[in-house]
Amino acid sequence: MRSGIECSLCMRCPRDQVQGCCVIGPVFLLTDIGHFINNGSDDFVIKLLDSPYTDLSEHQFRVRAVVRADNRTVCRFHHPEIGCRIPLAYRNTVCRQFLCPEVRLWQDRRARRWVQFWLRLQEEEIRCQQLLAAECARKGCSLLVRRQECLQLIGEQYRSLVFDLPEGYPQAECIMLDRQERECPVLIK
Repeated sequence: MRSGIECSLCMRCPRDQVQGCCVIGPVFLLTDIGHFINNGSDDFVIKLLDSPYTDLSEHQFRVRAVVRADNRTVCRFHHPEIGCRIPLAYRNTVCRQFLCPEVRLWQDRRARRWVQFWLRLQEEEIRCQQLLAAECARKGCSLLVRRQECLQLIGEQYRSLVFDLPEGYPQAECIMLDRQERECPVLIK
């Protein structure tokens, strides 16, 4: 169920390096945590959960953005020369799936077949998040109360909830877009 989009335009952000998705702090859902736990990234989750820059709630956590000297906010993981410093597999749902309007990926006929896939993926991630939250509530644990039990439960339940990539979709595809006299490779996984 894990998928994402990477775009080289993010490294040369047309929105003054820190616009669009890069002005907020990422929110990690239970589905993100389940993926990390089941793919050997337990340490990454624990570091984020224990970070002084993390705001916890029962079924998600947010890593606070940084306020710059000019009072603009920027994601803690954004770098002005390379874009996001988090590898795609470690990004939260929004950061894996968002592309700013300047990329215009969905206007390209080669990418249209992915639209239905992305809509289904979003629906499935919402469904999984709701099911994981309900199971945690049923067991009386959360990211705030009995966290270790919650993490173990999320790991176990996530494995039974994920779905395989639908028939007809490749594991990855690179689409080279031409944007404002620049080539813009977009990798869809």
